[in-house]
Amino acid sequence: MRVKCSEALVFTPAEGQFAAYNFLRKSAFQCSADLLDLLARLDDWTSPEGWRAALADFSSWEADEIVRGLLAVGALVEEGAPDADREAEYARGWSWGLPTALMHFSVQDNAFISVAEAEALQIEKARTTGLIELHRPNGESALKLPDPMEGKGLIRLMARRRTVRRARAVPVTLEQVSDCLFSGLGITGWMRNCVGRLPLSMTPSGGGRNPYEAYVFARNVAGLEPGVYHYSALEHSLARVADLQDGDITDLIGGQEWGDDKPCLILLCAHLERTMWKYEDANAYRVVMIEAGHIGQNIMLVATENRLTACPTAALDHAR
Repeated sequence: MRVKCSEALVFTPAEGQFAAYNFLRKSAFQCSADLLDLLARLDDWTSPEGWRAALADFSSWEADEIVRGLLAVGALVEEGAPDADREAEYARGWSWGLPTALMHFSVQDNAFISVAEAEALQIEKARTTGLIELHRPNGESALKLPDPMEGKGLIRLMARRRTVRRARAVPVTLEQVSDCLFSGLGITGWMRNCVGRLPLSMTPSGGGRNPYEAYVFARNVAGLEPGVYHYSALEHSLARVADLQDGDITDLIGGQEWGDDKPCLILLCAHLERTMWKYEDANAYRVVMIEAGHIGQNIMLVATENRLTACPTAALDHAR
């Protein structure tokens, strides 16, 4: 086999050494100056003879054991192994630089604490550090604005929106799901730029790149067999792509038990390459995240109009 230094490593000083982190594997290890030097010398595919020469102070058996240990912690990757393939895919497809990649991949598939644990943590923080103000008043000298609730139907609708995780065991209608999907993602027309057509939708999309696809996890939707469906924003249609088992929704949203009480889940999936194609500036990553908020808000408002509640969540098991 051949190995080389992982290209997904970042380093920071720690206790006289370096702490190393592989952001694609989400693995960490302590790294000495000697190990840094070794990794630098293994920057291309290296055969056993090559790494044994780089570790000349050790026997062949000891050198091989060191390499196996470095593979285990993610310091090295083996040619043809899944980790190496993933790094190659990352190198081909990611154009927004290391800092953005570090954040993007590091927040995926994290372990989530329970509601009880989260509440206990908040209580302890309130006891030890106090509460943080969640608003900033201007004071009596500030200009008072007109009453926003006076006769404005849209604002009144917005004021009705609430996240309610309890759900009745009754189906939602296919029309209600249709309205929510179209309001968030439906393509309503086209515009042209210097290279071709760009879709127009119900929400703003940075550069018209339309990065999001939606999947419906239908559990109790009248007129729709339980299953997982892809929503085509162009055709305004649903195509079944997978079965849905009991517990799938809860598993997908980080173990939140209320998930499997809901009639359906709408999952937004970002195709970052659509935005990367036009924007090589890493700031475009933020544009994609903002767009998810635009889409989600439209979906939630239409759900409210239909006397439903929509519960947004970012606790996701990306590996699923």
